[in-house]
Amino acid sequence: MASPIHPEALKAYRGRKQWTQRQLADATQGRNNVSLPTIKRIEAAKHGAYPANDRVAGELAKALGVRIEDLSRPPSAAEDREASLRKFGYRPLRTMVDGETALAFHMVQHIYGIPIRSQIEMAPLFAALLAEGSLAWRRKRVEAIEEASAKLQELGGGHCSFVRAALHVDDGTAEERHSIAKRDLFGVQASEQAFDWGYDRSMNNPFADYLEHFASQASMQTITFDKEFGWKTSEGLSNYRIGADIIEQLTGGDPDAEYALLRGHARLKDIPEELLGDGREPERVAWIIARIPAEELAARKAEFDELSALINIDLSDGNAPSQDKPDGGHHA
Repeated sequence: MASPIHPEALKAYRGRKQWTQRQLADATQGRNNVSLPTIKRIEAAKHGAYPANDRVAGELAKALGVRIEDLSRPPSAAEDREASLRKFGYRPLRTMVDGETALAFHMVQHIYGIPIRSQIEMAPLFAALLAEGSLAWRRKRVEAIEEASAKLQELGGGHCSFVRAALHVDDGTAEERHSIAKRDLFGVQASEQAFDWGYDRSMNNPFADYLEHFASQASMQTITFDKEFGWKTSEGLSNYRIGADIIEQLTGGDPDAEYALLRGHARLKDIPEELLGDGREPERVAWIIARIPAEELAARKAEFDELSALINIDLSDGNAPSQDKPDGGHHA
């Protein structure tokens, strides 16, 4: 059977790998290799897709890391733009983030004026600075503990009970220095004895502790942490919110309004300026909720009603989706 390959698609995916036609041919070497002349013929096709056989299409797709059907259609405008940017050293970052994280990007832009793109571009620097700051913080704590241990031994005057206690402390500080030297940010290399004595990474870890310490020392009132619902990431970074008080003020505590912000139906920068003043809360909240499509808002209310019935509790005390909210508007 024939598997059509669009010449522009093959060129685009080959360009992503920064391969020449020869390098693509070499990448298919083996029993089912695709020859250089075949690749040249496909890319030179003038009228639509080239009718390649299944073996050729399969081997090219495998070498390029795409699906056979991806090779059958011309690249979109976005793919063309990406291919062009790749020539200048740009690379896409493809990931999905939860609504809280997406809203946090917007809140940082809203509060501090740092554009979202700049936040992403600077994220490695911010992470490295915090990581090194946490290690420096731990070094200072180790030094303080070592000084306290020496003082304990001095006060004990050689008494075995004090010496024994100090030895346990010294063992712990030695392990901590080893962890710091390894840049073990999350305490994954803690000794078995540490776990035996009550260390629990599901409750805390050195880096998360430092972030909360740093925020409290800097009196960062726009940042809040929440450990009640587990970690934000699998490594052990705490759940957090940026500008929780501002969100509360903008939405008036209305769950539908906050839902609209979390799902991206309404964006902070799009809220009309005349609705941001004091005394405009009802109109502002209504405007935000109106960004939610009507069918989605109805489905949200139905799910809430179903949950209320299942647990046999009346949840309509201001936390339920409103029944008399405005019809859904356009996406922000």
